[in-house]
Amino acid sequence: MSDNSDSENDQFDFSSYLVPTGNPTESNAVKSTKPVSKKQLKIAKKAAQLAKKTATTTNPSSAPKKASSSYVSNQLIDSDSDSETKPAPLPPKKEIELLDSDSDSNLEKESKILGSQIRSENRRKAKSGAFSAMGLSEGLLRAIKKKGYKQPTPIQRKIIPKILDGRDVVGMARTGSGKTAAFLFPIIERLVSHRQQVGIRSLILLPSRELAIQIYNEAIWFIKNASSDLRVGLVVGGDSLESQFSLMLTENPDIVISTPGRLLHLAVEMELGFSLVEIICFDEADRLFEMGFAVQLTELLNRIPRTRQTFLFSATLPENLVEFVKAGLNDPEFIRLDKELKTSENLSMAFFTVQQHCKDATLLNILSNLVNGKQAIVFVATKHNVEYLSLLLSQFNYSVSSIYGSMDQTSRQIQMNKFRKNLSKVLIVTDVAARGLDIPILDYVINYNFVDNPKVFIHRVGRVARAGRLGWAYSLITTNELPYLLDLQLFLNKPLSYSSTMQSIDYTTQLVLGQIPIDSISLELEQVTAKVKDDVNLFNLNAVAENGLKRYNKTKISFSQASYKKAKTMLISRECLKIHPLYLSQFSNDLDTEQSQDNELERQNLVASISNFKPNSTIFEVGLRGTKLNSTPGGQAINSFRQRNTEYIKKVRDNRSQMIGSSGSALESSNYADSEFYISHKKEGADTEKGYAMLKGTTFAEQAQAAMITVKKDDVFESANMTRWDSKKKNFVKGSGIGSDNKKYITTEGGVKLPMSYKSNKFNDFLKKSKLNNLQVGMLETAGNKTQTNVRKRKGFHKLQKEKAIVDSKHVNYEKMLKKQKKSPAGQTNSRAGFGQKYSKPGKKELLNAEQIRKKRSISESKKMKSARPSKKNKK
Repeated sequence: MSDNSDSENDQFDFSSYLVPTGNPTESNAVKSTKPVSKKQLKIAKKAAQLAKKTATTTNPSSAPKKASSSYVSNQLIDSDSDSETKPAPLPPKKEIELLDSDSDSNLEKESKILGSQIRSENRRKAKSGAFSAMGLSEGLLRAIKKKGYKQPTPIQRKIIPKILDGRDVVGMARTGSGKTAAFLFPIIERLVSHRQQVGIRSLILLPSRELAIQIYNEAIWFIKNASSDLRVGLVVGGDSLESQFSLMLTENPDIVISTPGRLLHLAVEMELGFSLVEIICFDEADRLFEMGFAVQLTELLNRIPRTRQTFLFSATLPENLVEFVKAGLNDPEFIRLDKELKTSENLSMAFFTVQQHCKDATLLNILSNLVNGKQAIVFVATKHNVEYLSLLLSQFNYSVSSIYGSMDQTSRQIQMNKFRKNLSKVLIVTDVAARGLDIPILDYVINYNFVDNPKVFIHRVGRVARAGRLGWAYSLITTNELPYLLDLQLFLNKPLSYSSTMQSIDYTTQLVLGQIPIDSISLELEQVTAKVKDDVNLFNLNAVAENGLKRYNKTKISFSQASYKKAKTMLISRECLKIHPLYLSQFSNDLDTEQSQDNELERQNLVASISNFKPNSTIFEVGLRGTKLNSTPGGQAINSFRQRNTEYIKKVRDNRSQMIGSSGSALESSNYADSEFYISHKKEGADTEKGYAMLKGTTFAEQAQAAMITVKKDDVFESANMTRWDSKKKNFVKGSGIGSDNKKYITTEGGVKLPMSYKSNKFNDFLKKSKLNNLQVGMLETAGNKTQTNVRKRKGFHKLQKEKAIVDSKHVNYEKMLKKQKKSPAGQTNSRAGFGQKYSKPGKKELLNAEQIRKKRSISESKKMKSARPSKKNKK
């Protein structure tokens, strides 16, 4: 509320809401009232605001001319009448009952009712699509306007009303779509103000320290400019535990922005309770699981009440994240804006059939001839391919950036910024590392290793052809990967074309498959072979990449049986080995392009037949011809076998020729499976997982099925038996450092095992040192737990630091003096003991009681008896 509104509220007549004590027959002017308390005055002010609002909504013409508050201005009242204002009617009965109560809980309910009425009125009167139509409070709307936000983004327009209604939400949107404001605004709106009750009310969990600091600064700015007294705390790794202990005890934050590891460490160390948590938010959840925070997140969720409201934001939806959402969220609302179930209309796709050993040369040829020096992103299978291709392309004078899953966040950010600033032309990534990357200006995508999942392919090529721009996606396919291409064709519902002409080809609506002429990549092939042979590092990386690819292929999803049969037919008929139309321009110099294409195709077939030549003779017939075939026992056995199985051999050859002439219907018609005894090679519901089944899409599980992407690890050699360098032990140790080296564990209530370092008793030492009270969740704040700046120090008492005196090693009591010096503080002196003197303990108490005097005298007498000497006083 503005200052003007406050002044008008102070001048409002509250007499109609006070309890009368005089005679009921007397006039209202002479009635006396009971003394009014501050709480009653506060209730009366609220009632006056509610009455004024009711009067304004019921009779707009009776409103005053001046808009005394931001709320009245939202009513859009424009009245020029000079008629007198009618008396404000009383609030409804329910609100009167609340106003009569003196409890704080009813005051909170009353403020919520007033706030909800104001928000509903703002929502009704505001323009559609604006922030004011979402029901946000006046202070927050002022902060949003001051920040410069005019219209909400699509993700904010859909998610903020759902969160304000109390629903659990799962949102999928790219980086830069306004996700931060989408969860910050509702949290500030729902929590309203700071509570005196000890306990965290909202948690925001993030994968990295930098992102947490960024969102912390945004939250502080909006809370300050919204005139709210909410408190925000930042709990991340890298800061001292003592400062975070002090934060939790002295500040009592309502909102805690944290990384999962450090928050769980604090929870175990401080025995922190989360019973008051109302809202929990996971930002960049896919990155949280990718970085290995699954155990911490599960344990934190087990500690938080089930009545919480949860919302989760992610750029992608991997399978493990879907399982986490099903277990941790209550009937969530799934909101997805990056619907990539189909490719962009402006995306052109080309598929090249290549041999495995020619992939490097083909990649260089595409970068030089088709990409033409522009920026491109290359997708590979493993991190070892990333390292190998990065070194190979750099030796061909390409500026390269590379990102893979196990790369640390700082290196990842450096490589990404390098590519964004156009300092590098090629970005080589794996599928794990590419999740959530947002590159606004990109024209080319190259699939070096083809995918086994159509959703992953759509996620890859979705990097280009955005916002009306044109883009190309080139894919290198070996003969073993042809069935996956046919699965992709079925998923995209686009025709597969083998056209060898440059006419009537639409690369946006067709999947054009063809071969790159061997002459086009012969030069690059020789150069790559020479460099790999000469460079030892490149040779070793190539060997590791090949071994890693073999392991990666074993983890691929199996293709469909129909796609395998069709791919086999395509290879036999050699339809997929025609020259790709993009490379036909090399033969367009001739007058008859068709004739040159046919000649080149014949030459390619001849070369392929020579390279794929398989002799009919067996190993037993090598070097034997004519009559000499029966001269050896092996030759006689082979001849007799052929004579006995002549009909079977003829039948197989006829079937093979029939497959070449047909489209594969002969293969499909022959089914030897007995439905009663046959066990399928794929599990039940596999078609549903791949997205081939029809779903209603009403539940989260069905909606997430279409968005779920299963991405494999890019480090195929990761194993517990591998060793790593430990900088502390200066030696190679086994494992990744988590759970290795005989680490001890503690078991939480949820059964999760955590390192013993999470419970180091540092918190108890901090309490003794700081002399703060360990307030439990649910207790009220105390003034004693504020910062200890008001502790009085003794005047005139200071400590002077002085170097330690050197002890003479030849002194008789050298060892005793040295031991005494080690016990005393370094160079400490006491001003009371004289300047420059060594620090000594404070003097004994001079005033003694009777018992102490008696004890002192008895000790003195016993000493005298032992010495048997007369005292000096008696000596004369």
